[in-house]
Order: sequence, then C-alpha cells, then structure tokens
Amino acid sequence: MNTVILIYGGLLIVLGIIGYIQSGSPTSFIGSAAGVLAIVGAYLYQTQEWAKWLCFAAALGIIGGLGARLPGAFSKISSGEATLGEYWVRFSLVGLSLLFILYFFFGLKQNTNTAS
Repeated sequence: MNTVILIYGGLLIVLGIIGYIQSGSPTSFIGSAAGVLAIVGAYLYQTQEWAKWLCFAAALGIIGGLGARLPGAFSKISSGEATLGEYWVRFSLVGLSLLFILYFFFGLKQNTNTAS
C-alpha cells in the first residue's frame, strides 16, 4: 500500500472529525469522506492502476467542496468577524489536498504490480 496516500487519507479523516467537533458543521465530514475514499484507493492501488484516480478524486472533492468557501473565510478573517482558529481545519484540508495533487503528478510512481 502506498504510505503517502495512506497517511493523507488518515489525516483527512482525523481533520474532518476535528472540524465537526470544533464547528458542528456537517460540511466538515467532506474531509472524512474524502479520507475514506483515499484509503480505499490506496488499498486498491496495490493491484489496480485505476485506483489512483480515487485518491485524486478525494483531493479534488476537498478543493472543490471546501476551497470554494475559502474566499468567504478570508473576508471574515480580514474584517475581524472570525479568527484563524475557526478556519484552521479548512485551510489544513485544502493545503494537504494541494500538496497531494503535486505528489500525484510528480511523485506517484507507476505501479508495476497491477493487473489490467
């Protein structure tokens, strides 16, 4: 199993749960759902080359789902309505997903043990 993908999925699950506990917003479960998808992709990637796209879909889900809300977060933080402490989970999820996309394109090696 790809260790980087496994760690990425685990971090997404933990951050999703922390975000839900912190804010009570069910949108934080986007991180947990994406984490499960990434871990399933990491498990299947041992034998199936296409499973890497599950991990990529998890990262895109985070960026599309939570990244779209970041401009509002920036405006609330800059106007003083909110603090960075309220949004650190969202920033962490989006940052990790951006780093994972870089890893996906530049660091993820072709799996040689796959069945076609």
